[in-house]
Amino acid sequence: MESVLKASGAEFQIVVVENGSPDDSWEKLIAWADGQITLPVDSENPLYAYSHPPVTKPLNYAVADTASSDTADADVVFIRSMENLGFAGGNNIGLRYMLSHGFDYAWLLNNDTVIEQDAIQELVAFMEAPENSTVGIAGSKLRLYHRPDTLQGLGAIFNPYNGKSRIVGAQQVDHGQFDSQTEGITYAIGAAMFVGRNFLQEVGLMSEDYFLYNEENDWSARAHRAGWKVGIAVKSIVYHKQGASTGNSPKKSKLQIKALQYKYRGKILLYKKYYRKQLPYLYFHLFTRSMRYIAKGNFKEAQVIYAAIFNTNKEL
Repeated sequence: MESVLKASGAEFQIVVVENGSPDDSWEKLIAWADGQITLPVDSENPLYAYSHPPVTKPLNYAVADTASSDTADADVVFIRSMENLGFAGGNNIGLRYMLSHGFDYAWLLNNDTVIEQDAIQELVAFMEAPENSTVGIAGSKLRLYHRPDTLQGLGAIFNPYNGKSRIVGAQQVDHGQFDSQTEGITYAIGAAMFVGRNFLQEVGLMSEDYFLYNEENDWSARAHRAGWKVGIAVKSIVYHKQGASTGNSPKKSKLQIKALQYKYRGKILLYKKYYRKQLPYLYFHLFTRSMRYIAKGNFKEAQVIYAAIFNTNKEL
């Protein structure tokens, strides 16, 4: 938030959607906006300057009860959802607000990100370039928060024959060597997606058929069907903490198993909507993955795959 408040080169309003957190996140957000609490950042962190010194508090903010609330004069708008609507549902609250308040663009930005000062300006310039008139979704260049010289990626290229995505530039030190390799990007990484009003009016909001995972792939598939492209504004740089939802440990926690449920069931839904001809390839890939899980003694993970394939709603 501090880094976004320091952004320059564009007129904008920040909309924060508190997506049904069960803790005191809402109260802490308001207390922060009022200047009652501060969030310390290690001064040795190479990104320290992007959020320090903090902007003056209290902020000029408003709390919106509905998407049509009168908040035109506020720099920051807080919207509270009383339930967790998932990744797409939470973002759609912000998108509806954008559409009802006459904004030209919306930037969907994860809360675990820090942006460079000109990141928004570069996104607008990218979208308004004549050669990008058919770009519906623009991603930023994502770097790792804890290794800010290293790329998380510049978007993904999805292979429907094995269900896997290749993240362009993933885990590579950024020297600009991947900036020219963004043609053919299937979808932008969901941590930072920039969209325009015309795109939203034609293609629509994010699909809420998914709670977690596959949402950006679905949105991009709809965009491609409608004749829009996905582009990457490589001069718009975002640093992402990239929290792991499922983890890489051999034995997964109950929360990680739940995330796998969303991942596999969502992937099958994605194929049924957009890649029906390649669905047998996905089933083969999932079956072979389940065999690897079983060979390692990870029976819960295998069970999640079978539940996804046979469309059961059993809690695992």
